[in-house]
Parts: sequence; C-alpha cells; structure tokens
Amino acid sequence: MPSWVWIIIAVVVILVVIALVVAGRRRRQDVNRRRAAEIREEAATRAPEVRRHEASAREREAEAAAARAEADRKQAEAERLQVEAQERQKEATARREEHEERLAEADRLDPRRGEDGATAGTGPGADTGAGTDTTVTLPDGTTEPVVDPRTQGRAGGADGADGTDDSTSGSGGSHRL
Repeated sequence: MPSWVWIIIAVVVILVVIALVVAGRRRRQDVNRRRAAEIREEAATRAPEVRRHEASAREREAEAAAARAEADRKQAEAERLQVEAQERQKEATARREEHEERLAEADRLDPRRGEDGATAGTGPGADTGAGTDTTVTLPDGTTEPVVDPRTQGRAGGADGADGTDDSTSGSGGSHRL
C-alpha cells in the first residue's frame, strides 16, 4: 500500500480517538452537571432548616449575653453590698471604741458608784443602777435589747447586800457593751 493511504488511515484513527475523548468529556460534564443540579436542589430544600438552626443559635447567644449581663449586675451589687457592709462595720467599730472610751473616762473620773447605788452622772444615757436596757444594732441591721452587766441586779439598793461592789462578785464582771 502506498504511504498516502497509511497517512489517511492514521488521520482517521486520530480523528476517531479525538472524537471519543471529546464525547467522553461531554458525558462526564453532563453527569457532573446533573449531580451539581441534584446537590443544589437538596441544598435548597435544606435552606429553611439551616435558617432555623442559625436563628436558634442566635437566640442562645442572646440568652447567654443576657445571663452574662445579669451575672455582672449581680456581681456589681454583691461588691457594692460588701463595701457597704465594710463601711458599716468600720462605723460600728468606731462607735464601739468611742463608747468604750466614754465608759473608761467615766470610770476614771468616778470609779465608784454614789451612795444611792447610782452613778454620779445624771445626763442622757447615765446609768441609774436599775439595770437599764439599751439596744445594739446587729450586722444584719436588726436591733436587740441588752442589759449592761455592770448595772444588772442593782435596782434601787446599795452596791450589794454586804456593801461590796457587784462588778467583782462574778455575776457582772467587767464586761462592757
């Protein structure tokens, strides 16, 4: 056979191979397009569900932010109350010290009681020897009546039946309010 026939056969074979490759590629593209269309359709049907999940996530995030804000508010309130409690405690301590100083001054000025069993003072808060009641404010803000143990049991009489001071007899002691 002449060489030109072989050339024609080779060209035809090459054209057939090219046609097969192009047809295979088109078939693959068609399959890919169909598959992509199915995936898009499936995604479109799931879109509302995805939006619901996103909305739910945003809700939870808002709830968490609100809970954090509430916790921060409560923490700030707790800190404010703690500072207030410390200030009140300092004030109570200062008043207690002032009270103790006043009692010590009174004891320094007149360490004994008068002949009628009363202290020498007659002003407001002066001890009449009759077990005067007073109130103290507790840390929780409530008040409680208390009796000064130095004056307890001295209602209207002398210091004691035997003329001794009750504060040394053990019933009252030197405890101060």
